[in-house]
Amino acid sequence: MYKRQFHGRGIGDLLDRMVAEFPDVPEREEEPGPPKLAIVGRPNVGKSTLLNRLAGEERVIVSDVPGTTRDPIDVEVEIDGEPYVIVDTAGIRRRPQISEDADLYAVLRARDALASADVALMVVDATEGVTHQDQRILNEIIEAGAGLIILINKWDALDEEQREITERSIPDRLGFVEWAPLIRMSALTGSRVGRLADALPVVLESRARRIPTGELNRKIREWVSAHPPPVRRGRRPKIQYAVQAGINPPTFVLFVSGGEIGDDYRRFLENRIRREYDFTGTPIHMIARDRKK
Repeated sequence: MYKRQFHGRGIGDLLDRMVAEFPDVPEREEEPGPPKLAIVGRPNVGKSTLLNRLAGEERVIVSDVPGTTRDPIDVEVEIDGEPYVIVDTAGIRRRPQISEDADLYAVLRARDALASADVALMVVDATEGVTHQDQRILNEIIEAGAGLIILINKWDALDEEQREITERSIPDRLGFVEWAPLIRMSALTGSRVGRLADALPVVLESRARRIPTGELNRKIREWVSAHPPPVRRGRRPKIQYAVQAGINPPTFVLFVSGGEIGDDYRRFLENRIRREYDFTGTPIHMIARDRKK
């Protein structure tokens, strides 16, 4: 039986001729909207109170009952004259604490809001201190790549002794995000909430910062020469080349040969980058790739 063969010769020329006959349609440039902020944290730490404070009016229900907010709520606000879109999300719980389908979907929507946010405003209850769940949420923010500002809320509710205890615990509990601005405030009274106006532009600028490729590689060579990667499985990996692959968040790719770069060495390089360049308030993603691949 005869089989018809299709080799595709001339198809490219045909498509070019067809496209040439299409009418010209001017490209529409989408104007970037205001920066998007996500207010996140455990249930009942004061997220909705903060949103109402920033909005200047009662936009969401505030209650002492945890879980009042279930749907993310977008609100356009101005902070020191600059426009922002703020999303107040449901409190992010651990899975064993999620008892209803509505709670589960609320948490998933909160995580979606976090993934699209430029900056996360992480609200911590000062009266309870930094908990393990707070640390888990902070890790989610880092993985999502959002900028980060930590707000220690209800600070005015602490007496002098309680403040000292909380202050001593902060370096231990929040040491892994020491690069994030930290504001002690009260959403209820508005005390120190205005400091957000100074912190937000710094974080947004850091998220968009780039390091020229030549300069980055010179620095990497200096650091590697002084502190080589550790030997793994009998082999010492070698960083052949590095490039900043993106911003928002700043993302660096290391092309490696002769072995694997571990998480510990990636953290070492991230710390060196932070010492040299101002990446206040933004996670840094560091990716190692096999040069052959």
